[in-house]
Amino acid sequence: MKTIAALMALLATITASQTAFGTISAPTYNPATGHNYYLVSGNTWTLAQNAGLSLGGNLVTINDAAENAWLKATFLDPSPGINPWIGLQDLDNNGSWEWISGEPVSYLNWAPGEPNFPHERVSNIFPSSHSLAGLWNNAPDVVAAGVLFGIVEVPEPSTFALGLISCVGLLAPRRRHSA
Repeated sequence: MKTIAALMALLATITASQTAFGTISAPTYNPATGHNYYLVSGNTWTLAQNAGLSLGGNLVTINDAAENAWLKATFLDPSPGINPWIGLQDLDNNGSWEWISGEPVSYLNWAPGEPNFPHERVSNIFPSSHSLAGLWNNAPDVVAAGVLFGIVEVPEPSTFALGLISCVGLLAPRRRHSA
C-alpha cells in the first residue's frame, strides 16, 4: 500500500507542476507517434524545455515531414501567430544540431538560409501567418527572441506510468528472507 501511496503522491506532484510551468493546452495524442503533445508557455527555450521535463518529456523531436505537418495543423494553424520552440539545439556550439531528447537527427526542415547566426543555438517553427510557415528557424535562447511557447512531446501515458511504477518499485523497502 505504501508503494501505491508513493505513486499517487508522485502523480499529484507531476499534475501540479503542469500548472506551475504554464501548460497551455490539454495533451493532444498523435496516433502516428504514440505520443502526447502539449503547448506550454516559455519565453525562452530553456524555460519551455524545463516545462517539458516537468511533464515527463522534452521539447518536441520532429522525425519526419508527416509529424511536422501534424504539428503545424494541430498547433500553428489554429493560432497563426505562434512560433513555438522545438527541441533541436546546438547548445555546445559545435555546429552539430541535435535533438534535446537524444534521438538521432533523421529529418530537418530548415527555412532557406537557416541556421544562420552562430549565436542562435536553439530552434523554433515559423508561424502559420509567416511566408515560411512550418519551416524551422534558429534563434537565441533569450526573451527578446519573441518566442512565447514551446511544443512538448511526452511518451504515451501508459509507457510513462509504467516507468513511474518501476521507479517506485525500486524505492520500496525490500524484506529480507531468513533461512
